[in-house]
Amino acid sequence: MAKETRNRNIDETLRPSGALLAVQTALSKAIERDAVDPSGYDATTLDLLVRLKLAPDNQLRAVELCQQLLLSPSHISRRIDRAQDAGLVARHLDPNDRRARLVALSAAGSQVIDRFMPQLESVLQQIIFDTLTEPEIETLVELLNRIELAARSTPGQTS
Repeated sequence: MAKETRNRNIDETLRPSGALLAVQTALSKAIERDAVDPSGYDATTLDLLVRLKLAPDNQLRAVELCQQLLLSPSHISRRIDRAQDAGLVARHLDPNDRRARLVALSAAGSQVIDRFMPQLESVLQQIIFDTLTEPEIETLVELLNRIELAARSTPGQTS
């Protein structure tokens, strides 16, 4: 689909990204306040645990976690170390590749997510599902996915 190129003033140019950033900030603050803080864990650890909970057999390779969480290998390694020290995850050899390790959700990590998810669902219900209709949500997701794909495919993108 060809896009029309036209001259825009600075307000027109920045308005979409400003709206996205404002929504991201407001939603992040609400999730942090009403779901993350009560859990006693930080948002990145919870995100890591959620990704593992949703993964086949509740386990992923670290490289897959890097891709999903948009974190560097060294950052994700430190996060996994902390989660392992807290008993939330375990590392073990990948049976399909002895050189690789899998990160698996532990029973304790699963319990953390089982307590966290109702809080998160409540926040998302109030902010998204009570605000938008189902067709609007589908359109929103489609548009955000297109923007993400375009952003990831720009020259110089490393993630």
